[in-house]
Amino acid sequence: MATPFELNCGDYDFKSASVGHGANGAVFRCTLSPVTEETLEGLADAVRTKRVIRFAFPNHPLILEGIEVVRVAPGSIRIAGRVLDN
Repeated sequence: MATPFELNCGDYDFKSASVGHGANGAVFRCTLSPVTEETLEGLADAVRTKRVIRFAFPNHPLILEGIEVVRVAPGSIRIAGRVLDN
């Protein structure tokens, strides 16, 4: 498995975080800011190569696959993905 793309949660402002459950499992969504162009490029590469994303929360990391990233404003993105057990 490829190395996950890691986002350190202490570096971002999280808004509108939610978890939904469906037939394919749990889906996590949130809006992140401020996001640099370098981070956007890394996320785009992770999506393109189907890597997982690891949100480094203090007590429990959150691993997502099938990532979707949408720019919602300058320096702000909405990210969603299926939650993997880790």
